[in-house]
Amino acid sequence: MRLFSCFTGRGSMLRRLIAIVIVVQASCLPVSTPACAGTVEESRGERLMRFFAEEFKPERARMIIENEPNDDGLVREIYLDVEGCDIGGVRIESLILRAIGVTFTPPSEWDETPLDVVEMLNVNATARITDRDLNENLLQKQFGDDDEWHNLQMRITPEGVYARGNYHVRVLFTLDILIEIFSKFKIVDMQQVWLDDYTLRVNRVDVPSFITDKAVSQIQPLLDLGKFIFPLRLSSIAFEDGSMTIASRVEPEPFEGIEYEYEKETAPDDEEEDNEEE
Repeated sequence: MRLFSCFTGRGSMLRRLIAIVIVVQASCLPVSTPACAGTVEESRGERLMRFFAEEFKPERARMIIENEPNDDGLVREIYLDVEGCDIGGVRIESLILRAIGVTFTPPSEWDETPLDVVEMLNVNATARITDRDLNENLLQKQFGDDDEWHNLQMRITPEGVYARGNYHVRVLFTLDILIEIFSKFKIVDMQQVWLDDYTLRVNRVDVPSFITDKAVSQIQPLLDLGKFIFPLRLSSIAFEDGSMTIASRVEPEPFEGIEYEYEKETAPDDEEEDNEEE
């Protein structure tokens, strides 16, 4: 895990130059106390960044906070820009959020109690999900062990969503139905994404509607952010070729503050594979 921190905004370059001069001067001085040889204590902001890295398992993450968490766990404002994260077992291509008045559990309890959000005044967010997100993560994780749906795939287009799969159902006899779904998405309870206004094409004209209704109900919701650490309030969905973007009414924007960055460490095997692809 790689964590980096710095200050953003006007004057940040001057602060960095001053810091470099101080480091150069300090390197010329003899070490006078044993404390200089010890490990540097982790700041509360670094601890918070580490928490988000463990929570989201991202490929990269950037966090800006207006202040380090105080003794009550309050951060007046926080901005997160996360790539390739995991939310509830679903891979999200990108997630950006900005929250105001966030109170975490008190830092004095972080070693004993899992860090969590206790209170928050407001949050705005936007998330981008791709075909790969849905097919490799969402669909396989939620329906991979279901012996009724198999070969289920989904494709996102500017017009909406196309899904195709085989539905194995047992009534008086066994049917293996090829179902194609043409649908839009809708947001339910501001936290879930459902198929909406869909039409079905079935390879058997005599399939009762209750069977197809049951088949569709088994893949609802497609995405549930209800267990996300921040109580998101989403309001819109936009479609592109191969991806969709869900967002709140206000787009989150970065601000000047204390910045931390995280980058997932690449395993040697992964680096060798990347070199082979190149």
